[in-house]
Amino acid sequence: MKIIIDGYEDLVIPEEDETLGELLVQLESWINENKRVVIQVRLEGKSLSEEDKKILFNKKVSEFKTLELYTANLWQWAINSLEEIKSYLPEIAKEVEKVSLLIQKGNHKSAFSLLERCIGLWDEANEVLEKIEKIFALDYTKIFLERNVLWKVEKIVQFLKEAKRAIKDNDLLTLADVLEYELAPRIREERKLVGEIINMLKYQMN
Repeated sequence: MKIIIDGYEDLVIPEEDETLGELLVQLESWINENKRVVIQVRLEGKSLSEEDKKILFNKKVSEFKTLELYTANLWQWAINSLEEIKSYLPEIAKEVEKVSLLIQKGNHKSAFSLLERCIGLWDEANEVLEKIEKIFALDYTKIFLERNVLWKVEKIVQFLKEAKRAIKDNDLLTLADVLEYELAPRIREERKLVGEIINMLKYQMN
């Protein structure tokens, strides 16, 4: 397999019986040690999503011809990613409120579709936050305890998925109120927490 990192062919030669998952873990670890982070993976010229990686992780590297990795400065990527999450949280809160309104109007199909988009955004945010916590050895628990906040990002993702199932099953008795009066405010609250994570990282940089 040919391995290309940021446009340059690398000298890494994977073992014949090595899996794609094992190779990616090894490469990402090496890249992180060099203060960079993988921002995109392309296999046979096709961009891989996190879901694709899970499906292909156990395939042997010998089954593929080309693996391309694109990287970015570790600190800059983390700060930029967190700023991006922080900027779109208010919009997600508005969309959750809109889902509640659509449910009340009986427009369940549109509510289901919009909620699916919210789940996608939260899944992405959760993946980034988990990656940053692991790479920089942060402890988000301290922030949540200091602010007496019990709803972590992954709990919001879990609730959104439960809400999606409730719409599908037509179990809507209290769902609209919970979305509007409990979940949306907590999403807005997460914006402050992401801001504190940014401050933790900037403190580490100095």
